[in-house]
Amino acid sequence: MTISSKRAEYRARASLAWSVVSFVATMLISLWSGFFAVFALSWVVLAAALVWFVLCLQFHQRSLAEQEKLDVSRLAKDSGASRIFEAEGERATLLAVAQRRLQVFEKWFIPIFSAIIAVYQVAIGLYLLSRVSTGVEGEPKEPLIVALLMTAVAFVSFVISRYVTGMSAERQWRPLRAGGSFLLGVAGLCFVLAVALALLHNFQILVLLDVMNWVIPILLVVLGAETALNVVLDIYRPN
Repeated sequence: MTISSKRAEYRARASLAWSVVSFVATMLISLWSGFFAVFALSWVVLAAALVWFVLCLQFHQRSLAEQEKLDVSRLAKDSGASRIFEAEGERATLLAVAQRRLQVFEKWFIPIFSAIIAVYQVAIGLYLLSRVSTGVEGEPKEPLIVALLMTAVAFVSFVISRYVTGMSAERQWRPLRAGGSFLLGVAGLCFVLAVALALLHNFQILVLLDVMNWVIPILLVVLGAETALNVVLDIYRPN
């Protein structure tokens, strides 16, 4: 059975849409509630959206290349169309535009996009570290409501991440694993934040929330450094 990249493209688009919605939601929640950890989390969600944006472009290019292969094979079987070209090899060369575009995209643009994401993660992480002491403007409020909202974001992100990670078991869909892992991390952070906010509401315990204020920015810097290292290793990795 032929595995189409079109299905992976649809899942990447849906995951991108959810990441954008989650970013806007968490940003607005943080500005309304005044919790710095939620504000920091929103930038992690935006990083996930950037990853899914690249995956959308990649699988769209793969879908175009697959469709192009089908069109070329149909032309090869069409006796009338075969008269237009002198040889099948010449016909394939003339029509393989999407396949060449896909090769250029995966060889050059994906490493460039990965480097941009790495710079974003390190820069935002350092910016957030500089703001831990000042926090978000306004007095923090309604920790229980924010905890419930974080739980909802965690649940949806977890479901999507598990689904796309399962799809990535297929070799053609393996790039989905990067986006799925990122969403799984978002789900984990949201869940821990929900627990921290619940502890604050019920028992006035601030320790876990204070820890998350530092953990999220540091995690962004670490992820950025890891992404940059992977880009460098991919450049020097033998083909």
